Amino acid sequence: MNKKSVIFIILAVLLGVGLGVGGTIGAQKVIAKAPAQSTGTASVPKKAGVFLPIGEFTVNLQGGAFLKTMITIEVTDVKAGVLLKEEDALLKDRVNTVLANKSLTDVQTLAAREKLREELLKKLNEVADNKITGVLFVTFAYG
Repeated sequence: MNKKSVIFIILAVLLGVGLGVGGTIGAQKVIAKAPAQSTGTASVPKKAGVFLPIGEFTVNLQGGAFLKTMITIEVTDVKAGVLLKEEDALLKDRVNTVLANKSLTDVQTLAAREKLREELLKKLNEVADNKITGVLFVTFAYG
C-alpha cells in the first residue's frame, strides 16, 4: 500500500466515526426535545411516596420450586414510613405467608406477578392501615 491509500483509509474511518457519533448525539437531542402529544388535558406526573425496603425473601413455593425476591414498599409519607418500620416483623410475616402459598405458575408471568403485587398490597395494608400505596419487586428470581 502506498502512502496515499493509507491516508485515504484513515480519513474514511475518521469521517465514518465522526458521522456516527454526530448522528447519534443529534438524534438523542431531537428525540429528547420532541414535545409530547397533547390529549387536551394536562397530565400531572404521579408524585412518588416514600420508599421503604422491607427485605429479601426466599421461600419454597408449592410444588417444590423456590422464589427469591427483594421487596420495597411505597408508603404515603415519611411519617407512615417511620410507623411501618416499627411493624417490620408483621409486614415480613405477611409477605412470607402470601409467597409460601404460591406455586411456580403463580409467579412466572407478568400478569401473575401483577396479581401477586395486588395481593401483597392488600395483605400488607391490613397491617399498615392503608398507608402502603405500592409494592415493588426489586429483584425476582425463581426456579
